Amino acid sequence: MSEHEANSSGERIDVVRALMRAWSAHDVEGVLALVSDDVIWHYAVGLPPCLGKAAMGEFLTGLAGHQQELAWRLTNHAETNDRVLVEGVDDYVNPAGHRVQVPYMGAYDFDGDTITGWRDYVDMRTMRAAEKGGGVPEHLVALVEAGEPLS
Repeated sequence: MSEHEANSSGERIDVVRALMRAWSAHDVEGVLALVSDDVIWHYAVGLPPCLGKAAMGEFLTGLAGHQQELAWRLTNHAETNDRVLVEGVDDYVNPAGHRVQVPYMGAYDFDGDTITGWRDYVDMRTMRAAEKGGGVPEHLVALVEAGEPLS
C-alpha cells in the first residue's frame, strides 16, 4: 500500500485505519509500511515498548498466531497536527477459543504521514481474564458493543 493509498483524504486517521485494516488481515508488512524505522510502540502502556520496526515486526508475527478472527473496532477519534487519538475495541478469538473483547484507547504520533509512536492503553487484567474465558464484565458490555468493524 502506498502512502497515497493510505492517506488519500489528507487526514492522518486514514493512516491509522489503514494500519488497523492491515493488522486485521495479519499483514505484518502492511503495518510496518506505515511506521518509521525507529517507531516506539507500547503494545500496552505499562509493559516495555517495542523499539524500532524490526522489534515491532517480531512482536506482530508472534501476536498474529494468538489473535484469530480479529475484528478490531474504532469508535471515536480526535486528530491534531501530529497526533491521532482513538477509542475502540480489541475483539478477537484466542487459540483456546475464547472471544476476547476489551475497550482501549490509543495514541499515534506522526512525522508527515508516517507513524513514529504508538501507545495503546488497555486494562490488562480485563484482557487476561477474557483470555481465560472470563468473557466481558457487565460494566463493559456497552463499551465493547460500540462501533463497527473496519471495512
